[in-house]
Amino acid sequence: MHFLVNGSSPIKSIVLVGLLIGAGWVQAQEEITFYLEDEPIYTSSSKTSPGILMELVMEMSKHLDISPNVQFFPWKRAQNNAIKTPNAIIFPLTRTKSRESQYNWVCKLFDVPVMFINKRGRSVINSLEDARLLSKIASVIGSAQGERIKTYQLENVTQVKGSALYRLLNSGRVDAIYTAQPEAVYAWRQEKYQDKLQFGATQQVLPLWIASSKDSVNIDNKKWQAALEHIKKSGFFDQKFKEYFE
Repeated sequence: MHFLVNGSSPIKSIVLVGLLIGAGWVQAQEEITFYLEDEPIYTSSSKTSPGILMELVMEMSKHLDISPNVQFFPWKRAQNNAIKTPNAIIFPLTRTKSRESQYNWVCKLFDVPVMFINKRGRSVINSLEDARLLSKIASVIGSAQGERIKTYQLENVTQVKGSALYRLLNSGRVDAIYTAQPEAVYAWRQEKYQDKLQFGATQQVLPLWIASSKDSVNIDNKKWQAALEHIKKSGFFDQKFKEYFE
């Protein structure tokens, strides 16, 4: 049996079909992949509480008519995968000098303030001088704030996994934590700790971005930026921000 395309010869038709199949295979290989960390605040594998950025970016994806391949890895591996894989996306990624040349910076989602946070009933920590008076402060190892606090030359800082940060503060094993305010508000509420938090003066601002592999022909920054503007104008962005952080 011969298949003809627009009256062409069987051989040409077979070649054309092969090219079309090949093009489809290439397109499948170039699907957009999200490399994320499985954590409760921003990007979670949970169906009931997927994290604010998962909800925001998936809504943007709907607007862009994209069905991403979502994969979860430890944070360092997720970053490495995003760098090496064509058309890979990672978020939230803090835009720093050391990372600047490694990624294509697609769009900024929002800024988060970082400060010393402790429980009410104690002195508010507004300065490094205040922080030096404490016995122990915890920050998240491998995070942008964890790297910044190293430059403060404080001798009372311990670096811990993110999952342990709020438990240490609640139990009194550390006097304060150094982290982003929205993250602390959400995590503290989720754990249902009884004490109230108080927040010192902002020491650092983290710009949280969607970034991609530099080899990303299927990712148009302007279209992603327009999608972000769309979910802001629709009210979806503010709605989710209030749900998670207020």
